[in-house]
Amino acid sequence: MRFDTLCLDHIGIRVTDLTIAEAFYAKLGFTRDPEEFVPEARACGLVHPAGLRIHLIYNGQPAREGNVLLDAPIKWPGYTHAAFIVDSMDELVAWLAHENITISEGPVTMGHGRRNVCFIRDPDLNVVEFNEILIS
Repeated sequence: MRFDTLCLDHIGIRVTDLTIAEAFYAKLGFTRDPEEFVPEARACGLVHPAGLRIHLIYNGQPAREGNVLLDAPIKWPGYTHAAFIVDSMDELVAWLAHENITISEGPVTMGHGRRNVCFIRDPDLNVVEFNEILIS
């Protein structure tokens, strides 16, 4: 028996405050999808003009010391970040500076010059990665 996976539907991101998280992701171009706002589940779907979707799961507790999946000495299983492709890393870096969004790592070229990579953190310290594909 076999089945085909067609594409990624969305990425779920646990946050502590919906208003703060939604404002942050709005800067990245995401807007609320009213059909995917489910208060009883404490979930809010956001969509990007490029068709990307994320769900903000707003039931998180504030972190005491960073991101438990990435910053703690013991590495627990779990999703560590979402990664998005951009046309120009230089334009992204300039835009991040304009928006006062701190780059936590990069930009750096990885994979034998295949891609330029940059990381930021959202207000809950969730990691967001951006890639500029240099060589296909």
